[in-house]
Parts: sequence; C-alpha cells; structure tokens
Amino acid sequence: MARAHTLTDDFRDGVIDTAKWSTFGGALVAERSGTIQVRPKVANDYAGITSIDAYDLRDSEVKVRLRRTLRQTNGTDNYLDVAVDSDNRVTMGIDSGLLYIVLTVAAGKTTLTGLGVPYDPDAHRWLRFREKGGTLFCETSGDDETWTVQASLPDPFDLSAMILEIGAGIWDPVASPGVAVFDSFNLRQQPARTVDERRLGALGTREKAARLAASKPHPEHLNNDDEVSYLATPFAGNFSKGLKHDSVGDPDPATYAILLRALESREPDDFEEIVLGGAKKLTNPQSGLSFDVIGPDAQAVTMPPAPRFDSVVAAHEEGELYWMAVARDVPFINYGSNAIITAAVNSLNSEFPRFGGTTPVTAQNVFRGVYPGEQVGPYVSQFLWKGNADPRKPDGAGRDADEGYITYGIQFIDQRLQAVAQNVDYLTDVTGWLAVQNGADRRGQDQFETTRRFIRSLRDGTNFVHFDQVVNAWWNAAFILLSEPTGNQLTGVGAGRPQVDMEFPFDQGNAYDRPGTAMDSKTQVGFGTFGPLHLLELLIEVSTRAARAVWFQKWFVHRRLRPEEYGGRVDNQIAGRRSYGGAIDASLITSLQTGGLSAYYGAGKKFTTRLLPQAYPEGAPTHPAYGAGHATISGACATILKAFFDEGAAIENPVQAAADGLSLVAYTGPGAAQMTVGGEINKLAGNIALFRNAAGVHWRSDYTFSLLLGEEVAIRMLQELSLTYNEDYAFFQLTRFDGTTVVIRKGRVDLFPPEE
Repeated sequence: MARAHTLTDDFRDGVIDTAKWSTFGGALVAERSGTIQVRPKVANDYAGITSIDAYDLRDSEVKVRLRRTLRQTNGTDNYLDVAVDSDNRVTMGIDSGLLYIVLTVAAGKTTLTGLGVPYDPDAHRWLRFREKGGTLFCETSGDDETWTVQASLPDPFDLSAMILEIGAGIWDPVASPGVAVFDSFNLRQQPARTVDERRLGALGTREKAARLAASKPHPEHLNNDDEVSYLATPFAGNFSKGLKHDSVGDPDPATYAILLRALESREPDDFEEIVLGGAKKLTNPQSGLSFDVIGPDAQAVTMPPAPRFDSVVAAHEEGELYWMAVARDVPFINYGSNAIITAAVNSLNSEFPRFGGTTPVTAQNVFRGVYPGEQVGPYVSQFLWKGNADPRKPDGAGRDADEGYITYGIQFIDQRLQAVAQNVDYLTDVTGWLAVQNGADRRGQDQFETTRRFIRSLRDGTNFVHFDQVVNAWWNAAFILLSEPTGNQLTGVGAGRPQVDMEFPFDQGNAYDRPGTAMDSKTQVGFGTFGPLHLLELLIEVSTRAARAVWFQKWFVHRRLRPEEYGGRVDNQIAGRRSYGGAIDASLITSLQTGGLSAYYGAGKKFTTRLLPQAYPEGAPTHPAYGAGHATISGACATILKAFFDEGAAIENPVQAAADGLSLVAYTGPGAAQMTVGGEINKLAGNIALFRNAAGVHWRSDYTFSLLLGEEVAIRMLQELSLTYNEDYAFFQLTRFDGTTVVIRKGRVDLFPPEE
C-alpha cells in the first residue's frame, strides 16, 4: 500500500481530482486557485475532501497548510484527520480559537491537548501527523521547516491503511462564519513558497534598510553655548516664547530650567510639568524623539551651531530682517527703481555685510537665497505664480499657464491669494510684545483684503507661508510638472494632452519614461512606483521625516531665540531698560539710531520702537528658531522633485506679478532665458524659507542650513527606498544645493560623474 506522503495535491486543476478525493458537503467545498475552500452556512454544516484510497502512515507523514480558518468564534472547526474508520481516528484542528488534538479509539474520545492551545495563525499554519518507530507525532509549524510537537503517543491502532481527510464546519449557529482555506497537501507548493518568500523578503528588505541606516554613525550635536554664556542676563540668547518672563521680556530662569529638565530627561510626564506664561502652548517638543521605519532617524542628521547671540553675524542677520520689514509692501517688479530697496542695498553692503547673503548686494539679489537658480530671473519661483495650460478649457479659465490655475484632476488651485492688508504690522509696541512673549494668543487677528492677488511682494509671500502646511507649495509644483502639456503655455495653441504629453520630462533614471533614451518601457508607465502617486507620496513622507529631524535640532540642541525676541533685547538696550554687556553688536544699534535704519525706526518714524515688526498678529510660533521647519521641509521636498524631473529642462515664457498682483505679465529681465526646472525648484525652496524671514520669524542662517538638513534627510530616505524597488534598472539623479550631482541606486549614493 502506498505511503501516506505520496498522496499530493496542489489543487490547481480548477476542479477536485476525483481520482484522489471524494467530497462531502456538496457545494460547500470547492477547489479554487490552488486551494480547497470550505464555506459552511448553518449549524452542523461540515464539508471537505476524503481520500479515495487508504494509505500507510507508518514511517510516513501527512501534512497540509491551513491558509485561513473560519472566523475564530465559538462553534467553528477546521481540521486534518487520519482514520481507519469513523470509530478509530486522530483529528487535529482549530476549534473556536483553540488548537485541539482528539484521539478516537473504538468510538471513545480522548483529548490530547487538555483544554486546548490558543490558536496562533503564524505558529500553527501547518498541521502534520508523522509516524516513526511506533510513535505517532502530532505537530504544527509556521514555515514547514521548524516543527513543534503538540502531542505524541504510541501507535493507537494499526496505521497501515488510513483514510486522509481535511475539512471544516460549524457545530453551533455562527453568523458569517467565513471560509476555511487549505493548500499544499503533502507539498511545499510554489504559491506557498512565494508567499513565504515574499514575507521573508519584506523582512529582509526592512532589515537591509535598517542596517544601512545604522551603519551611519550618529553625529555629535553641538550648540553655540549661548545658554551658559551670559550670567548677568541668563538665557537672554535663547528661545523662551510662551514661558514666563520678567518685566522687560527676558526669560525667567526658574521656568526655563523646568523646560531644560524635560528636555534632558525626555520623560513624557516632565513635559507636562513645564510652566507656561499664558494660554499659548509649546509646539510639539517631543516630535524629535519619535522613531521612523524608513529614512534617517531624526537624530542621525545635524546642523552646525547657530550664530551666537553676541556675534556680529547675528546682528547683521537681524539688520537684514529690519530691512525686510520696511520693504514688505514694495512690489518685486519695482525693486530696480524703489527708494526703499536702494536704501536696503546700500545698508546691507555698508552696515551689515556679514548678513549671510550674496555680496555685493544689488537690486537683483537683495533678500534672495544663495543656492543655484535663486538669483536667476524674477524673485518668485514660477511654481508660485504659473498654473498649467489646458487647451480644452476656455481662455481665462485655465487655458493658459499665465492665468494661474493649477489642475488638480477635475478641480483646480488658484495661485492668487486672499491678500492681507498692506502696511499692517504687529508687535511693534512694548506692551503687546511682552504679552505675546508671556503666551498671549493673538492668532486669528489678521486683516484681509477682499481682493485675491498673485504674490507681488514680501508681505504676500509671508501670507502664503503663514497658513500653509509647507507641503502645499510642493504638491502644487508637482501637479504643474506632471500636468503641463507640450505646446505654447500662454496661448493654448498646439498644446498636447495634459498629464499625457509632458512638457517637463522625468529624470533619466525613471524606470518607465526616461527622456531621450532607447530604454523607455514599451509596455508600461509608472504610477505607484516612478509615477504620479509615488511622487506625491514621497513629498508627504519626506516632509514628516524632515520635520522630526529639525524639531530635534530646535528643542534638544540649539534652542535659538527668535528674531522677535532678539528685537526685544535690542529695544531694551536702546531704551535703557536693560544692558546686555555689549552682546548686541554696535553696528545694529548704530544703524537703528543714526544709520540707514534710523529713517524708519524710532520716535516719530514708521515704527516708533526698535522692536522687529512682525507680519503675523501672534508673531513667531512657539518653538525655537533654528533650524527652520519650512526651510527644512522645503529642502527635502525640493530634493524629491529634483530626483524625479529633468532639472535642466527650460522654463519657457517666464512671468512675474504685476505691481498690483492682479495679473501675471511677461518677465524679460535678467536671466529670463536661463531659467530651468532645477533652478526654479531651488528658488521655490528659498522663497518658502525666506518669506518666513520676511515675516520676522526666522533668521538668514535658519534658511541657509535648514535647506541642507532637509536635503540630507531626503537623500538618505531615497537611499533606503532604492533597496525596495523591483525596477532594478531605475535610479535617482539630482543636483544638490552645493551644485554637485549624485546618483542614488541600490542603497548607494555616488557622485556623478565619479571622482577621479
């Protein structure tokens, strides 16, 4: 008689093999897609398959994989059975959520597992009876490799002629019992192996990415020692907004110490013990303590120490911010001829040359960023002005890119903003400023115009970055890059199909649409990988990673004061309320009292105090300045966009906002013919960051180093993700903010071209 292990079935015939099996339960049992499926309906419904022939179980085995059980509730049963006849058999199965083994001899039943073993779908995936040397073993396994003996006993009867059976049923009424699924009868069937290999492959890929991340040593995080440097005015150089302050707005040392205790212990309860000065809560100080399963750990990247409170650089950076406040309402289109801009240029060159921007300062580069493309063309990135063309739409309703409508599927985003009132600034009086330092919540007191306008000035830019979630601008840019069709953007003439005939090609490493190569896929386009959904997902994913990384820097490393707080120290110094022992560089004091800034600050001037005017009623948010959240997230998102699109693609027909912001007009000024996708992506990152500076809430160095932090987060995330794609010929290529090009492929980041 054949051994039991010789009866095999992969259940791939589409019908039950009647040469091997008989069925019971009728329509309740069926063979589908490599499985036997049993669907009982009512109480005492049992169904399954029984071997036609008897088999010898001695020195043999019988096993099956239970891929899915009936719903685990009282009354359901799923089993493997070997029997001489109905009165002599051994049954192993899952009944009502418990693994059981029952021996029946001469119609008398004995339970071999006591009260039952709680069912574990991972550990009890396989059921097996194995006989060896006169002993019958009842075993389970999770992988068909390592087996656990659940019971063993001397052969209870003659095992030389056994009927083999698998089945399922319900012995008590059960609502929606589900389906029991068996496969791989006496086989290591390919589908089972594929599933297990996939499961183990997923584990291995995560482990490989984790090892890659862990192989990079965590850096030492260094701050500028401001917290221990000013004994006469403790913590005057550090962020304290929202805590308690003294009568002139300097931090209360006792409550600041409680904050430090929480940051040191990192215990959640200690953060609840922080003493606030008012109603405004601190923003998410524990964020940087979270872990991620993809991308660099929040503490695996770092930033250099911020400029010290007593440094010339800090004073000169603040000098630029005072000028940005004065210039908030000057239209960008008028920078070349405006007297305020001329005065700012002269002052930055002569009074504040160490402010951190490009020198010599000109009307073309004033208040701009320093990375490639940021000083080419108009001040504002085209991705904050243009929409995308759609020849199917009427003129004036999205047909042309200069109408400012971004296609979001069948919806659209209007690049015009609900403008805030011009010449309205906040926290320029000492009483109001002090109340806000102590936690007064002035949010929601903004003054809006009734007119929607394109971003035409720094004030409009500050408005854009006041209410956003940062990623807004990057999704907008992504939709423009994905949706802009070929053809004339400004007339709709000869335009291709939006989202099909792409004006802006993907990067050469794209797995499916590498421009200008013979290796474009002949049969596929990207979507979940290397396509639109992949891009949008990565922009969100990298935003959270970048935010957590910079929040660690803010709270646990630098705790740099906001420019608004520094302005309070300046006003205290000039008004004689407190001296900071020469910590505030004389260049700033002199400019405000007798130099370039004195025309706008002081008694009888536009701003009657030397507080730094804020664009927002509430001033800066309640988290430290360095690094900048908007800048870090923007640096990360810019890196993702550059990894997806051809950075060298030209920006055609550049535009700029008219002086009133009601329309976009052609830009023909410096750099109009040199604008590229990569440059405008960099400029978008700079705009988002520097608009926050223009609001008075961030410093120049916050922008400079935060973009680089975000870039590092994005590159490391892409490096790990490059291990996960099936498209093994794909890669990411991008130009870093420092101008070098890197290629990211299969877990490596390499310079391109390679160094000699």
